[in-house]
Amino acid sequence: MGEIQCFKIKKGSEFDDEVKKHFELADKWANVFPRVSKLLGEKITSMVLTTDNLIIDLDEIQDDSTKKLFKKDGALKQNLKESNRIRKEYQEIIDEEGLKEYQELRYINFSFGVMRRRGESLTSFRTSENEIYYEADFDLEGRAKSSVVPISQIEYQEKYLEELKKKDELI
Repeated sequence: MGEIQCFKIKKGSEFDDEVKKHFELADKWANVFPRVSKLLGEKITSMVLTTDNLIIDLDEIQDDSTKKLFKKDGALKQNLKESNRIRKEYQEIIDEEGLKEYQELRYINFSFGVMRRRGESLTSFRTSENEIYYEADFDLEGRAKSSVVPISQIEYQEKYLEELKKKDELI
């Protein structure tokens, strides 16, 4: 393992904009759960937050005919008439809730070069203002330079310590 380095997403960058959009849209998923529950006729409290395909926790499904519409991993099957109807209605829910442009944070990070490889450590910290700071034991900045937006260092340590102090005061 290398020396621990700390990084922060630059404010106003394309990366920062994508992360902010992710967190703004993430709140809208709360409206999707009851609608999917109604669609399936089951109480759904756990699902993958993806706009591509409905993926749920199969343990929540009681009705065997509904279970047969999903693969073992919880993804909606592709080749059944009923599953295609549900997929279409799921896509309508996604569109109506304004989640068409939603991306998972891990995909956003990957597209901007923020990823770890085997044997490397990468952790992140999110502030109440939805800023993300990273701590890595490899040269994350060097890796991210090949992406569209480089990552800056410096601010992280101060902000991280501020947030830790706030948490300690609450305890």
